[in-house]
Amino acid sequence: MILATLLLVFFAGYAARWLVSNGAAGPTTPPAASAQVDAQAPEFGLFWEAWDILQRDFYGDQPASQSRTYGAITGLTQAYGDPYTRFVEPEPRQREREDLSGAFGGIGAWISADEAGNKVLEPMPGRPAEKAGILKGDLLTAVAGQPLDPALSVDEVVALIRGPIGEAVELTVQRPGVAEPLVIPVVRERIETPSVEWRVLEEAPQVGYIAIRQFTERTAEELDRALDELGQQGVASLIVDLRHNGGGLLQASIDVASRFLSDGVVLYERRNDGQEQVYRVTSARRAPNWPMVILVDGATASASEIVAGALQDRGRAQLLGEQTFGKGSVQLVYDLSDSSSVHVTVAHWITPNGHEINGVGLTPEQIVPHEDERDAPLQEAIRTLTEGSTP
Repeated sequence: MILATLLLVFFAGYAARWLVSNGAAGPTTPPAASAQVDAQAPEFGLFWEAWDILQRDFYGDQPASQSRTYGAITGLTQAYGDPYTRFVEPEPRQREREDLSGAFGGIGAWISADEAGNKVLEPMPGRPAEKAGILKGDLLTAVAGQPLDPALSVDEVVALIRGPIGEAVELTVQRPGVAEPLVIPVVRERIETPSVEWRVLEEAPQVGYIAIRQFTERTAEELDRALDELGQQGVASLIVDLRHNGGGLLQASIDVASRFLSDGVVLYERRNDGQEQVYRVTSARRAPNWPMVILVDGATASASEIVAGALQDRGRAQLLGEQTFGKGSVQLVYDLSDSSSVHVTVAHWITPNGHEINGVGLTPEQIVPHEDERDAPLQEAIRTLTEGSTP
């Protein structure tokens, strides 16, 4: 996977009931035609006036009809004044699906941009790019025969490279010391993107460390593996790092919280009409009852706040770090006919003790800013577990 994509936070916190492609309730469809607004209705008169003026008088090339349509939908969603109600075009929507599934069809290389905007490749060991002959430091100049504009972002280049597993993508690279460009076809493979990292801390061999970077379809399974391996290594307490975790899938957050709770409520979902849905602990396997500290910061958002809030309210873990982001809303994702999507905020999350997350966030029991390279929050969490008392 491209490194820059791994590091992206989902629009400062993203959690969805991803019903369109993966929900148990099946595909979510747009409202019925009877509920749709007639495009010829009087209130659309201004829109068509503006459209006709631009079509008639604009000096220069007319944008494609699709671009104008996308612009209109974007403006419509922005009119609701909610940063999470938004329109997503087909390519970034496909990357969202891939990121949340935890796997995609790719070449297995990191990409970065130098100061001049050149896209620099570094193949992952044993992955398709390395097997095909891509070398560290190769400059990517074209994809599938199309030259790259230096103004393209890394994310836009990612979209050009990814595609169906088993199909080849042709990369043109300029190799330092080689005069002529090289054209190298690379057959895409399934590239998995782990969402959980873990280790035993060298400075505290009885303390296990688990960092959850994102909540994807594979997170609960990866967490189980982490807990098993840490248990086999004699761990007696646990640090779960949710810093810079911008969220992900609702069900993944419920599954993770359920590993650490025996029963009861994980969260409440409150709708605009006052209706409330209760999400309870699932019948998942349980983690060992180790004392636990959860690290949070200002980029801990949405699904990660669900987990942190549930474990804090239920007395299962102590939070340590900085106030969390405060993104406590749920979006339904409606895939449209051309694979673009509309994300619509439909409810707010409430913690088990009735704490409103949205716009407020969670307050740690211990406020410890991350001010230096020493990682003061991690060091304080170790001290708390080895010297102090935790739930």
